[in-house]
Amino acid sequence: MLYSGHFSFDEVNGSDEERHGYFTCIATAATPELALQKFRQRIHTIKEEDLSPLFKNIRAVYVEDIVEISENPEAPVITRFQSSEGPFPKSVSCALPASNTDEVRVFQWVSDTSPPVHRQVDAKQEYNEAAPFIEFV
Repeated sequence: MLYSGHFSFDEVNGSDEERHGYFTCIATAATPELALQKFRQRIHTIKEEDLSPLFKNIRAVYVEDIVEISENPEAPVITRFQSSEGPFPKSVSCALPASNTDEVRVFQWVSDTSPPVHRQVDAKQEYNEAAPFIEFV
């Protein structure tokens, strides 16, 4: 089975100010419990071996949910939704941090006039404001 684990975390920045965030991890495993073991080991490895600067100041990680995917669905399935109060906060976002794999690729949507493009992962990439994918008026 394929499992998608969604996690939240507490961290501090360089000035010891509190921050929080979320990340998602995927793994193949026979059971949800084995997937959790794999997730735990990967998170420890990233943190202990300093594989990503994004994990450097993380102090605690929480399991939000684990999604089991037993087969490839024909129709799109929304696997996570979160709504927050107020305007979009300043944040750091990166696809595939500390992941060196050819099995999972990242595509970035640019606009309706161009198809999704494969992009190289760069945790230090400067933030660019996104164009809306869909707008409801």
